[in-house]
Amino acid sequence: MNNKEKIDEKQNANKGLVAYFVLLTFLCASFIIGAKVLGKNGMYLAQGYMITPALAAIITRLFFYKGKFYDAKLRFGKVKDYFKFWIYSLVIVIVSYLVYYAIGAIKWDLTGQTFLTNLELQFKNAGQNMYSSLPEGMTPKNMMWLLMIGQLTVLNILPGIITGFGEEFGHRGFMYIQLKKHGLFLSLIVGGLIWFAWHLPLQFVIPKTYDFTTAQTILNYFIMSIGGICTFIYLVYVFEKSQSIWVVSLAHIVLNNASAAFSYLIIIQNQFLANLGLAITMLLVVLLGVGKYFIKQVKQ
Repeated sequence: MNNKEKIDEKQNANKGLVAYFVLLTFLCASFIIGAKVLGKNGMYLAQGYMITPALAAIITRLFFYKGKFYDAKLRFGKVKDYFKFWIYSLVIVIVSYLVYYAIGAIKWDLTGQTFLTNLELQFKNAGQNMYSSLPEGMTPKNMMWLLMIGQLTVLNILPGIITGFGEEFGHRGFMYIQLKKHGLFLSLIVGGLIWFAWHLPLQFVIPKTYDFTTAQTILNYFIMSIGGICTFIYLVYVFEKSQSIWVVSLAHIVLNNASAAFSYLIIIQNQFLANLGLAITMLLVVLLGVGKYFIKQVKQ
């Protein structure tokens, strides 16, 4: 590729990135404002926030990006990669919970009763009855175990991959690809910070269960940003190794679903320490694992 082609490629990337960020901002703001207007029912609309990256990327590729979908990595990839990165992501979640426990962020409640008690209270606060929402003959505890098994297995396939696609097609499948044209490390750090910042507006619609001082809040955001960058790097690693948006979508949803599944069996003692534990876990993943891959890429 000669210098002119490189310049054209970067200009195309920049044009695409600008369009993507403008569209993403508009879509995100629309979902958040809509969720706030709807009040208690806004949580349902907030779920749509998770597909905004894919929507922004699709519109950008169709109308503002010269290459359209040629570099979107829509190939299904190798079957073994799905299983490999499923296991990798599951191990990461298991390690994170062990770290939470080791630093005092959680304690175990293997009965799940604390989770069910809190869930029932949430239903009452919303003016609903938890028991009336269950299928006939199903108890809350049985439903919890059934959901937990599903989140560790079949729910990762459908609708899991589709849910993961909502984020991955935009953040890894477009934003990262375009940022990478300006440098690998820049794409990882800046991309990770943008990905972290994209999650922050959800705090306007998701009720807080903790109260930090100003100093704790600043430190907490810093710690979470480190965890966000490291998680972004891990998912980029999956994306690069598999060359498939679907494989990284699966890896992403396994992280989310497994984290949710194990959360039924714990009591959070300190949310700040829990955020620190996640940052420590993902930092270890980068420093002791996937970071070697990117260092090798830079040297080549």
